[in-house]
Amino acid sequence: MNCVSAWTYAITVITMATSIASVATAQSDDAAPDQESSANAAPDQKSSGDATPVQQGVLPIPDYAGDLSSRSTLLGDLNGARTSLAEHGIQFGVDWSTTLQSVVTGGRDTGAELGTALDYNFKFDLMRMNLIPGGLVEMKVESRFGESVNGNTGGLLPVSSDLMFPLTSPLDENVPVTITNLKYSQFFSDKFGVFVGKFDTLNGDPNEFASGRGVTQFQDLNFVFSPALLVTAPYSTLGGGAFYAPNKYITATASVFATADSSTTTGFETLDEGLTFNGEINFQYRIGKLPGGFNVGGSYAWDNNFATIGRRFTFHPGVGLTPTPDENTSWAAYGSAWQYLIAHEDEGETSGPLNSTNGIPDLRGIGVFGRIGFADPGTNPIDFAVSAGIGGKGLIPGRGNDVFGVGYYYTSIQTRRLTSALGLRDSIQGVEAFYNIAVTPATGLTLSAQVVEPVTDNLDTAVVLGARLLLRF
Repeated sequence: MNCVSAWTYAITVITMATSIASVATAQSDDAAPDQESSANAAPDQKSSGDATPVQQGVLPIPDYAGDLSSRSTLLGDLNGARTSLAEHGIQFGVDWSTTLQSVVTGGRDTGAELGTALDYNFKFDLMRMNLIPGGLVEMKVESRFGESVNGNTGGLLPVSSDLMFPLTSPLDENVPVTITNLKYSQFFSDKFGVFVGKFDTLNGDPNEFASGRGVTQFQDLNFVFSPALLVTAPYSTLGGGAFYAPNKYITATASVFATADSSTTTGFETLDEGLTFNGEINFQYRIGKLPGGFNVGGSYAWDNNFATIGRRFTFHPGVGLTPTPDENTSWAAYGSAWQYLIAHEDEGETSGPLNSTNGIPDLRGIGVFGRIGFADPGTNPIDFAVSAGIGGKGLIPGRGNDVFGVGYYYTSIQTRRLTSALGLRDSIQGVEAFYNIAVTPATGLTLSAQVVEPVTDNLDTAVVLGARLLLRF
């Protein structure tokens, strides 16, 4: 996608979304309580001292204040300009991550590779702009340069999720710029809303100790989301859906989207290549003062040509051996859970749910996590996948913002005639340990070690060492 087509696409989707939102807003007098109910979706409603009160909005206004050692972004407030823009509905940020990893032994090839990924995030609060009550536009532009060791380990899944996305063929192809997320959301109240546009699915299957998009916590894809979803849930896709939160501890989401990935395209050209329905429910609770949570979900894809795993051949007189037809449907089911075992006393007493989608533990303490997924045996090379481990923040006194984790995964692979003949293993396993040093709140240096079992019998177990630097502007 070149820059011209990318921005043309952006304008098209925003125009389409605004039209939909206008109709929805016109009907919202009956569908939603009133305009003030939509404003309840914004946690932060404030005024600027003696000045004109700030317009209520969907998003809270971030705190950009502080010096370099304490502020949430390296750029800070830009002499008040950033807060002013947020009060008028415009928020932006840039994440720069550079990953150096080396396969020190085993795998397909040893050696080190260096890669860089950039995420440019924009949010337009149409409510603060006085345009559409409850309206929000989110946009993510991504770039990727350099190489990764993902193809060198011999493993089934990437050891650097951050350098895997956006998806390209061939692997590690440079991506100067592409839009992977351009989504319009309409909040009818603080409990219900709908969304439409292009969005990425990497924030699904959230977990307090094992999410983070491969940028802030674990790097191996097995610890970012369930591998069972690889066939039915593309990274970036066109679609729409709805979300419902009956209370602050439960959130349900349902969506329909194109099954084909559109990381580097507009996505319109692949809308006729099948659709996927995905539903997910997230719960949070507290055991005493210790937070925990879990989610369950599933996806069903149809009207597509999914390659049959380990094709069987049938003899037909006069024709000979013919392969069985490809499947046009596929499915996956998944779930994950997390539980704090120890939480900082002051923070552990706070009420309300935690943000399990922000990629870092919200409390200083330690906890456990687990994840499991099952997939269609006819179309997915993965039979089932499980992972478990421990994670937390602030383990070392005086290092309250450092994040750490240790995890183990086991993946069962579909075994059919063809895969057995190729010498593929019927299961693989691996381990990852990481420690993220919070240099400042906006700068993190992660040191990691991974042990990866290759998917073929003729390769030795790979050991991968790495370092990842994240800068937030």
